[in-house]
Amino acid sequence: IAVFSTSSWSDRVGRKPVMRLGGILTVIGAIGYGISPIWFGNILSAAVLGAGTGLLDGASNALISDLYTEKRSLALNRLHVFFGIGSLIGPLVAAFFLGILHSWRLLFAVIAALSGVHAIFALRQTYPEVDIGDNNGRELLAQGKRAIVSSPEFWLLSGIVFTYSGIGGIIIGWVNTYLAEELTLTILAASLVLALYNVGITLGRLIWGGISEQIGCSRTLLVCSIGGMVFVTLAVFGRQLWWIAVTFCLTGVFLAGLFPIALASGTGLFSQWTGTVSGYLMTASSLGSIMLPFLVGVVSDTVGLGFGMLGASFFGIIQLALAASLQRRQVAKTEVEIGA
Repeated sequence: IAVFSTSSWSDRVGRKPVMRLGGILTVIGAIGYGISPIWFGNILSAAVLGAGTGLLDGASNALISDLYTEKRSLALNRLHVFFGIGSLIGPLVAAFFLGILHSWRLLFAVIAALSGVHAIFALRQTYPEVDIGDNNGRELLAQGKRAIVSSPEFWLLSGIVFTYSGIGGIIIGWVNTYLAEELTLTILAASLVLALYNVGITLGRLIWGGISEQIGCSRTLLVCSIGGMVFVTLAVFGRQLWWIAVTFCLTGVFLAGLFPIALASGTGLFSQWTGTVSGYLMTASSLGSIMLPFLVGVVSDTVGLGFGMLGASFFGIIQLALAASLQRRQVAKTEVEIGA
Protein backbone atom coordinates (compact mmCIF):
# COMPACT_ATOMS: atom_id res chain seq x y z
CA ILE A 1 0.00 0.00 0.00
CA ALA A 2 2.79 2.44 0.89
CA VAL A 3 4.72 1.77 -2.32
CA PHE A 4 1.65 2.14 -4.53
CA SER A 5 0.34 5.28 -2.83
CA THR A 6 3.64 7.20 -2.66
CA SER A 7 5.42 6.20 -5.87
CA SER A 8 4.18 9.25 -7.81
CA TRP A 9 4.89 11.45 -4.80
CA SER A 10 8.59 10.63 -5.10
CA ASP A 11 8.51 11.74 -8.76
CA ARG A 12 6.99 15.06 -7.70
CA VAL A 13 9.02 15.92 -4.58
CA GLY A 14 12.16 13.83 -5.07
CA ARG A 15 13.58 10.68 -3.48
CA LYS A 16 14.97 12.27 -0.31
CA PRO A 17 11.62 13.01 1.44
CA VAL A 18 10.47 9.46 0.70
CA MET A 19 13.71 8.01 2.03
CA ARG A 20 13.38 10.20 5.13
CA LEU A 21 9.81 9.09 5.82
CA GLY A 22 10.67 5.45 5.09
CA GLY A 23 13.57 5.53 7.54
CA ILE A 24 11.47 7.13 10.28
CA LEU A 25 8.61 4.66 9.86
CA THR A 26 11.01 1.69 9.83
CA VAL A 27 12.57 2.75 13.13
CA ILE A 28 9.20 3.48 14.75
CA GLY A 29 7.74 0.17 13.53
CA ALA A 30 10.68 -1.87 14.81
CA ILE A 31 10.67 -0.16 18.20
CA GLY A 32 6.91 -0.53 18.53
CA TYR A 33 7.02 -4.21 17.67
CA GLY A 34 9.79 -4.83 20.17
CA ILE A 35 8.16 -3.07 23.14
CA SER A 36 4.45 -3.62 22.55
CA PRO A 37 2.83 -5.60 25.41
CA ILE A 38 -0.31 -6.47 23.38
CA TRP A 39 -0.99 -8.29 20.12
CA PHE A 40 -2.79 -5.33 18.52
CA GLY A 41 0.29 -3.21 19.13
CA ASN A 42 2.40 -5.80 17.31
CA ILE A 43 -0.02 -5.81 14.36
CA LEU A 44 -0.04 -2.01 14.13
CA SER A 45 3.76 -1.83 14.45
CA ALA A 46 4.17 -4.49 11.77
CA ALA A 47 2.07 -2.36 9.40
CA VAL A 48 4.21 0.71 10.15
CA LEU A 49 7.41 -1.32 9.70
CA GLY A 50 6.13 -2.72 6.40
CA ALA A 51 5.21 0.75 5.15
CA GLY A 52 8.66 2.06 6.05
CA THR A 53 10.58 -0.72 4.34
CA GLY A 54 8.26 -0.44 1.33
CA LEU A 55 9.02 3.27 0.99
CA LEU A 56 12.75 2.60 1.24
CA ASP A 57 12.52 -0.18 -1.32
CA GLY A 58 10.57 1.88 -3.83
CA ALA A 59 12.65 5.03 -3.44
CA SER A 60 15.98 3.19 -3.63
CA ASN A 61 15.01 1.43 -6.88
CA ALA A 62 13.90 4.72 -8.43
CA LEU A 63 17.03 6.46 -7.13
CA ILE A 64 19.38 3.89 -8.68
CA SER A 65 17.44 4.15 -11.95
CA ASP A 66 17.94 7.94 -11.86
CA LEU A 67 21.66 7.73 -11.12
CA TYR A 68 22.62 5.03 -13.64
CA THR A 69 20.54 5.78 -16.72
CA GLU A 70 23.00 4.15 -19.11
CA LYS A 71 23.42 0.92 -17.13
CA ARG A 72 20.17 0.57 -15.21
CA SER A 73 20.00 -3.20 -15.43
CA LEU A 74 23.54 -3.72 -14.17
CA ALA A 75 23.08 -1.19 -11.35
CA LEU A 76 19.71 -2.57 -10.21
CA ASN A 77 21.04 -6.12 -10.19
CA ARG A 78 23.95 -5.01 -8.03
CA LEU A 79 21.53 -3.21 -5.71
CA HIS A 80 19.46 -6.37 -5.33
CA VAL A 81 22.53 -8.48 -4.55
CA PHE A 82 22.20 -7.02 -1.07
CA PHE A 83 18.64 -8.31 -0.85
CA GLY A 84 20.04 -11.80 -1.38
CA ILE A 85 22.78 -11.23 1.18
CA GLY A 86 20.17 -10.05 3.68
CA SER A 87 18.07 -13.13 2.98
CA LEU A 88 21.05 -15.28 3.94
CA ILE A 89 22.23 -13.31 6.97
CA GLY A 90 18.84 -12.33 8.43
CA PRO A 91 17.68 -15.81 9.46
CA LEU A 92 21.08 -16.53 11.03
CA VAL A 93 20.93 -13.32 13.07
CA ALA A 94 17.36 -14.08 14.12
CA ALA A 95 18.38 -17.62 15.11
CA PHE A 96 21.13 -16.19 17.33
CA PHE A 97 18.77 -13.86 19.19
CA LEU A 98 16.01 -16.46 19.50
CA GLY A 99 18.09 -19.55 20.16
CA ILE A 100 21.05 -18.16 22.14
CA LEU A 101 19.83 -14.95 23.77
CA HIS A 102 16.17 -16.06 23.89
CA SER A 103 14.92 -12.53 23.21
CA TRP A 104 12.94 -11.56 20.15
CA ARG A 105 12.39 -8.10 21.67
CA LEU A 106 16.14 -7.45 21.73
CA LEU A 107 16.27 -8.54 18.09
CA PHE A 108 13.83 -5.79 17.11
CA ALA A 109 15.76 -3.26 19.21
CA VAL A 110 18.85 -4.07 17.13
CA ILE A 111 16.81 -3.79 13.91
CA ALA A 112 15.61 -0.34 15.02
CA ALA A 113 19.14 0.78 15.88
CA LEU A 114 20.61 -0.39 12.56
CA SER A 115 17.70 1.18 10.67
CA GLY A 116 18.34 4.46 12.48
CA VAL A 117 22.02 4.41 11.50
CA HIS A 118 21.06 3.69 7.90
CA ALA A 119 18.50 6.52 7.87
CA ILE A 120 21.02 9.06 9.20
CA PHE A 121 23.65 7.98 6.68
CA ALA A 122 21.21 8.00 3.74
CA LEU A 123 19.86 11.45 4.54
CA ARG A 124 23.36 12.95 4.52
CA GLN A 125 23.76 12.05 0.85
CA THR A 126 23.16 14.36 -2.11
CA TYR A 127 20.12 13.39 -4.17
CA PRO A 128 19.33 14.27 -7.81
CA GLU A 129 17.06 17.26 -8.28
CA VAL A 130 13.51 16.63 -9.46
CA ASP A 131 12.76 17.98 -12.94
CA ILE A 132 9.02 17.58 -13.43
CA GLY A 133 8.18 21.07 -14.69
CA ASP A 134 6.84 24.19 -13.00
CA ASN A 135 3.17 24.66 -12.22
CA ASN A 136 2.13 21.73 -14.38
CA GLY A 137 3.81 19.06 -12.25
CA ARG A 138 0.60 17.35 -11.21
CA GLU A 139 -0.74 17.31 -14.76
CA LEU A 140 2.53 15.90 -16.10
CA LEU A 141 2.37 13.13 -13.49
CA ALA A 142 -1.21 12.39 -14.47
CA GLN A 143 -0.12 12.12 -18.09
CA GLY A 144 2.71 9.84 -17.04
CA LYS A 145 0.35 7.55 -15.16
CA ARG A 146 -1.94 7.32 -18.18
CA ALA A 147 1.02 6.54 -20.44
CA ILE A 148 2.23 3.80 -18.10
CA VAL A 149 -1.09 1.99 -17.63
CA SER A 150 -1.88 2.19 -21.35
CA SER A 151 1.40 0.51 -22.31
CA PRO A 152 1.25 -3.21 -23.21
CA GLU A 153 4.91 -3.53 -22.24
CA PHE A 154 4.12 -2.31 -18.73
CA TRP A 155 1.45 -4.97 -18.25
CA LEU A 156 3.74 -7.69 -19.58
CA LEU A 157 6.46 -6.58 -17.16
CA SER A 158 3.90 -6.49 -14.35
CA GLY A 159 2.90 -10.07 -15.15
CA ILE A 160 6.53 -11.17 -15.12
CA VAL A 161 7.28 -9.66 -11.69
CA PHE A 162 3.90 -10.90 -10.38
CA THR A 163 4.72 -14.50 -11.28
CA TYR A 164 8.38 -14.10 -10.23
CA SER A 165 7.42 -13.06 -6.71
CA GLY A 166 4.68 -15.67 -6.59
CA ILE A 167 7.06 -18.49 -7.50
CA GLY A 168 9.63 -17.19 -5.02
CA GLY A 169 6.93 -16.98 -2.35
CA ILE A 170 5.86 -20.57 -3.07
CA ILE A 171 9.44 -21.78 -2.67
CA ILE A 172 10.21 -19.74 0.45
CA GLY A 173 6.84 -20.38 2.07
CA TRP A 174 6.26 -24.03 1.25
CA VAL A 175 9.53 -25.81 0.44
CA ASN A 176 10.38 -26.64 4.08
CA THR A 177 6.94 -28.18 4.67
CA TYR A 178 7.00 -29.93 1.30
CA LEU A 179 10.40 -31.55 1.81
CA ALA A 180 9.68 -32.51 5.43
CA GLU A 181 6.19 -33.93 4.88
CA GLU A 182 6.29 -35.30 1.34
CA LEU A 183 9.90 -36.52 1.20
CA THR A 184 10.45 -37.01 4.96
CA LEU A 185 13.64 -34.94 4.95
CA THR A 186 14.87 -33.40 8.20
CA ILE A 187 14.14 -29.76 8.95
CA LEU A 188 17.89 -29.09 8.74
CA ALA A 189 18.09 -30.61 5.25
CA ALA A 190 15.03 -28.66 4.11
CA SER A 191 16.51 -25.45 5.50
CA LEU A 192 19.73 -26.15 3.64
CA VAL A 193 17.79 -26.40 0.36
CA LEU A 194 16.14 -23.05 1.03
CA ALA A 195 19.51 -21.50 1.89
CA LEU A 196 20.93 -22.75 -1.42
CA TYR A 197 17.99 -21.21 -3.25
CA ASN A 198 18.90 -17.85 -1.68
CA VAL A 199 22.55 -18.43 -2.60
CA GLY A 200 21.37 -18.92 -6.17
CA ILE A 201 19.43 -15.65 -6.01
CA THR A 202 22.54 -13.79 -4.84
CA LEU A 203 24.78 -15.35 -7.49
CA GLY A 204 22.24 -14.68 -10.21
CA ARG A 205 22.10 -10.99 -9.35
CA LEU A 206 25.87 -10.85 -9.88
CA ILE A 207 25.55 -12.55 -13.27
CA TRP A 208 22.49 -11.26 -15.10
CA GLY A 209 23.17 -7.54 -14.87
CA GLY A 210 26.22 -7.79 -17.13
CA ILE A 211 24.51 -10.24 -19.48
CA SER A 212 21.50 -7.96 -19.91
CA GLU A 213 23.81 -5.11 -20.89
CA GLN A 214 25.11 -7.32 -23.72
CA ILE A 215 21.95 -8.98 -25.07
CA GLY A 216 19.22 -6.61 -23.90
CA CYS A 217 16.61 -6.67 -21.14
CA SER A 218 13.78 -8.43 -22.97
CA ARG A 219 15.99 -11.27 -24.20
CA THR A 220 17.49 -11.72 -20.73
CA LEU A 221 14.00 -11.88 -19.21
CA LEU A 222 13.14 -14.63 -21.70
CA VAL A 223 16.29 -16.63 -20.87
CA CYS A 224 15.69 -16.25 -17.12
CA SER A 225 12.06 -17.34 -17.52
CA ILE A 226 13.05 -20.45 -19.45
CA GLY A 227 15.69 -21.44 -16.91
CA GLY A 228 13.48 -20.72 -13.93
CA MET A 229 10.58 -22.77 -15.32
CA VAL A 230 12.79 -25.72 -16.27
CA PHE A 231 14.71 -25.96 -13.00
CA VAL A 232 11.78 -25.40 -10.65
CA THR A 233 9.98 -28.22 -12.47
CA LEU A 234 13.01 -30.51 -12.13
CA ALA A 235 13.23 -29.57 -8.45
CA VAL A 236 9.59 -30.40 -7.73
CA PHE A 237 9.88 -33.79 -9.41
CA GLY A 238 13.19 -34.57 -7.69
CA ARG A 239 13.42 -37.25 -5.02
CA GLN A 240 17.07 -37.19 -3.96
CA LEU A 241 18.42 -34.45 -1.70
CA TRP A 242 21.45 -33.55 -3.84
CA TRP A 243 19.27 -33.23 -6.96
CA ILE A 244 16.68 -31.09 -5.17
CA ALA A 245 19.35 -28.85 -3.66
CA VAL A 246 21.13 -28.29 -6.99
CA THR A 247 17.95 -27.65 -8.99
CA PHE A 248 16.49 -25.24 -6.44
CA CYS A 249 19.83 -23.39 -6.37
CA LEU A 250 19.76 -23.12 -10.18
CA THR A 251 16.14 -22.01 -9.98
CA GLY A 252 17.32 -19.13 -7.81
CA VAL A 253 20.11 -18.29 -10.25
CA PHE A 254 17.67 -17.90 -13.15
CA LEU A 255 14.83 -16.24 -11.26
CA ALA A 256 17.26 -13.72 -9.73
CA GLY A 257 17.48 -11.53 -12.81
CA LEU A 258 13.76 -11.13 -13.42
CA PHE A 259 12.84 -8.46 -10.88
CA PRO A 260 15.74 -5.99 -11.26
CA ILE A 261 15.81 -6.37 -15.05
CA ALA A 262 12.05 -5.85 -15.28
CA LEU A 263 12.50 -2.70 -13.18
CA ALA A 264 15.31 -1.54 -15.44
CA SER A 265 13.17 -2.17 -18.50
CA GLY A 266 10.17 -0.34 -17.05
CA THR A 267 12.15 2.68 -15.85
CA GLY A 268 13.92 2.79 -19.20
CA LEU A 269 10.57 3.00 -20.99
CA PHE A 270 9.32 5.74 -18.66
CA SER A 271 12.49 7.51 -17.56
CA GLN A 272 10.66 10.68 -16.49
CA TRP A 273 8.46 8.75 -14.07
CA THR A 274 10.86 6.20 -12.59
CA GLY A 275 9.29 6.44 -9.13
CA THR A 276 5.79 5.86 -10.45
CA VAL A 277 6.61 2.90 -12.69
CA SER A 278 8.87 1.35 -10.03
CA GLY A 279 6.06 1.63 -7.49
CA TYR A 280 3.51 0.07 -9.84
CA LEU A 281 5.82 -2.84 -10.71
CA MET A 282 6.65 -3.39 -7.04
CA THR A 283 2.93 -3.42 -6.26
CA ALA A 284 2.45 -6.17 -8.86
CA SER A 285 5.36 -8.04 -7.31
CA SER A 286 3.88 -7.75 -3.80
CA LEU A 287 0.49 -8.99 -5.00
CA GLY A 288 2.18 -12.04 -6.54
CA SER A 289 3.99 -12.88 -3.30
CA ILE A 290 0.67 -12.64 -1.43
CA MET A 291 -1.73 -14.38 -3.80
CA LEU A 292 0.14 -17.25 -5.45
CA PRO A 293 1.49 -18.97 -2.29
CA PHE A 294 -2.03 -18.68 -0.85
CA LEU A 295 -3.48 -20.39 -3.94
CA VAL A 296 -0.95 -23.20 -3.58
CA GLY A 297 -2.03 -23.59 0.05
CA VAL A 298 -5.70 -23.82 -0.98
CA VAL A 299 -4.96 -26.40 -3.67
CA SER A 300 -2.69 -28.38 -1.36
CA ASP A 301 -5.43 -28.65 1.28
CA THR A 302 -7.51 -30.44 -1.33
CA VAL A 303 -5.08 -32.57 -3.34
CA GLY A 304 -1.88 -32.56 -1.27
CA LEU A 305 1.22 -30.42 -1.19
CA GLY A 306 3.06 -32.71 -3.61
CA PHE A 307 0.61 -31.68 -6.34
CA GLY A 308 0.24 -28.13 -5.05
CA MET A 309 3.96 -27.43 -5.50
CA LEU A 310 3.46 -27.95 -9.23
CA GLY A 311 1.86 -24.53 -9.09
CA ALA A 312 5.38 -23.12 -9.24
CA SER A 313 5.86 -24.83 -12.61
CA PHE A 314 2.43 -23.72 -13.83
CA PHE A 315 3.12 -20.09 -13.02
CA GLY A 316 6.57 -20.48 -14.57
CA ILE A 317 4.91 -21.43 -17.86
CA ILE A 318 2.71 -18.32 -17.66
CA GLN A 319 5.78 -16.22 -16.93
CA LEU A 320 7.57 -17.71 -19.93
CA ALA A 321 4.62 -16.85 -22.20
CA LEU A 322 4.67 -13.24 -20.96
CA ALA A 323 8.44 -12.94 -21.49
CA ALA A 324 8.14 -14.43 -24.99
CA SER A 325 5.40 -11.92 -25.86
CA LEU A 326 7.56 -9.06 -24.56
CA GLN A 327 10.49 -10.24 -26.66
CA ARG A 328 8.30 -10.49 -29.79
CA ARG A 329 7.10 -6.91 -29.25
CA GLN A 330 10.68 -5.74 -28.80
CA VAL A 331 11.80 -7.48 -32.01
CA ALA A 332 8.84 -6.04 -33.94
CA LYS A 333 9.57 -2.53 -32.62
CA THR A 334 13.25 -2.85 -33.59
CA GLU A 335 12.32 -3.96 -37.11
CA VAL A 336 10.02 -0.96 -37.50
CA GLU A 337 12.76 1.41 -36.32
CA ILE A 338 15.27 -0.15 -38.73
CA GLY A 339 12.75 0.12 -41.56
CA ALA A 340 12.10 3.77 -40.76
